[in-house]
Amino acid sequence: MSRFTIDELMITCMAREVQNGDIAIQGLTTPMAIVAYYLARATHAPEATIIQLAGNILTHAVEPPKITILYNEFQAMQRAVHVGTHPEVYETIFKRARSIVEFFRPAQIDMHGNTNNSLIGKGKEKLRLPGGFGISDAAAIYPRTIYYCPRHEKRVFVEHVDYVGALGIEAKATEDRREIRVISELGVFKVEPETKRMGVFSIHPQATLEQIKENTGFEILTAKDVPQTNPPSDVELRLIREKIDPLNIRRLELLAGEERIRTLMQVLEAELATKR
Repeated sequence: MSRFTIDELMITCMAREVQNGDIAIQGLTTPMAIVAYYLARATHAPEATIIQLAGNILTHAVEPPKITILYNEFQAMQRAVHVGTHPEVYETIFKRARSIVEFFRPAQIDMHGNTNNSLIGKGKEKLRLPGGFGISDAAAIYPRTIYYCPRHEKRVFVEHVDYVGALGIEAKATEDRREIRVISELGVFKVEPETKRMGVFSIHPQATLEQIKENTGFEILTAKDVPQTNPPSDVELRLIREKIDPLNIRRLELLAGEERIRTLMQVLEAELATKR
């Protein structure tokens, strides 16, 4: 079972960011993020707490549950031990920021870690995106902000974001204690307070430094010896494929266009078939 897909590698990297005792928040229905949380709980972080959906449904599951699209809210409520209000969620975030891990997926991210989920382009060429929801608030107070980018492209990794939705690390703009980490299909990257610039932390198997540079819209910092990302173990792969996401819902985050629609319909049909 040693062969793995890029989504499985990314999810494993994401899961490794969750520490035992962390509060893991899922802002919206993000398959890769929730698979990573359940994988972390099933392996090295059994005491991590998962708060699902809009960040207000505190859930508990002894065994890692199978993720779903159609029944996501229903299953979350079945496992709920507490449903909080949004003021309560923000109170938790402000009081426990050092213990919170949350994965955000940006439409754009620049060399300083500024991100954009709201607006791309100018004038008539403007493209309105769904918006940042709570990313602007959360990113500014989390000591460690983690982004994941299933597509490592120049239109995602840009020199300057078109609209700053969440602050990165820049001189005089944010506190020096913050760290920003980015997990993409090509590697793991860090924006450190010392340089205030994004650098390569590890390179995924089968990816190269040349690929990273070619697909990044700014000069990315590199050390002399960049390590290779540790691949998923057989145990981690088995948990992802058989326990947590047997329907491959996680794959939707890597797809676009007709292929995404076709895969989505297959997932929905498979979910409906299990309830008949």
